[in-house]
Parts: sequence; C-alpha cells; structure tokens
Amino acid sequence: MPPPILVRDWRTTEAALRAARADGSSPTLVTPEDAAAFYGAGYLAALQERARQEFPDVAFTLVVDCGDAAGYALACLRAGVKTISMEPMNGKIAEIARQMGAELVRRPT
Repeated sequence: MPPPILVRDWRTTEAALRAARADGSSPTLVTPEDAAAFYGAGYLAALQERARQEFPDVAFTLVVDCGDAAGYALACLRAGVKTISMEPMNGKIAEIARQMGAELVRRPT
C-alpha cells in the first residue's frame, strides 16, 4: 500500500488528485495532525466535497485528523466528513461515525 499523502489545502489536494488521475491510483490523503482544531470542520468538509466534485473519477480517501478532541470529531462528522482519525481511538465516536455512514480509523502512517 502506498504511503498516505499529506494535504494542507486545496492546492495540495488538487495536486495529489491530479497525480492519482494520471497514474490511475486510489490515494489516501491525510490532513496534518489536529487539523480539525485549526482548519475547522466546515473547511475540511468543503475540501472533501470539492475534491469529490472535481475528481469524480478518482477513488480517494481523505482522512481528517481530529487529535484527541471528541468535539472536533463530532463537528467533522456533522459537517459531512466521511473518514476521521483520533488518537487515542474513541469507541463512542467510532459508533456515532458508523451510524452516520462515516468511519473512525487510525491515522495512516
């Protein structure tokens, strides 16, 4: 499995998805640690949505790092983020994510 690609904004996300389109890969994109705290749930959900709209032909996963903050994780889920990570893992958040059609995963390395 190829390593995850760190994305910080639309520019880095777009570059990663253009490269994936060119080589036919299905990348895992990951935000910086604690991204939910400093970018905010709305921005990260919008980043995910724009990527899906502009690259519908690229199967990618965007993992939003929520650090250890359950509140930020819940905000991301409510905003529509489909894959979040937390450290340590949180069983209650994982169950809420499942109920919302999303997923709590370990941060890819």
